[in-house]
Amino acid sequence: MRNRKHFNENDEMTDINISPLIDMVFILLIFFIVTTVFVEEEGMATNTPDPAPVEDPPDDEKEKLTLLIKSNGEVFSKFGAVQKNIGLGGVRAIIQQEMQQEVYPILINVEKESHVSTYVTVHDTCILAGAEGVTMKVVQGQE
Repeated sequence: MRNRKHFNENDEMTDINISPLIDMVFILLIFFIVTTVFVEEEGMATNTPDPAPVEDPPDDEKEKLTLLIKSNGEVFSKFGAVQKNIGLGGVRAIIQQEMQQEVYPILINVEKESHVSTYVTVHDTCILAGAEGVTMKVVQGQE
């Protein structure tokens, strides 16, 4: 019992103040959260089959009307193997003529360097002329 410390009424209890320690831990926690870089992992690699080879459309689909917008702004109509320059003014007449015979979607081939305004004009004219659906396809220059 000799080694025991006895507290007298005059002795003060000393406490360790851990408030600054808790503040510092929260500050470090916030620092590490803010500076952490999250890595997005890509999904698992999938083994998908190759797409089926594109087959030529049947002969009756080859006979449909196709419009071609050249990079210089000219508009051509192509019906089968016959291609003629119709210009912007001739689009409505040729679409109305074709829509009287049969209703089918119109394909507009657009060369890569064409103006968007020309395509929009041709597309809107096709819709106004009675085309049920208009599809656009970008093609390489066919000079």
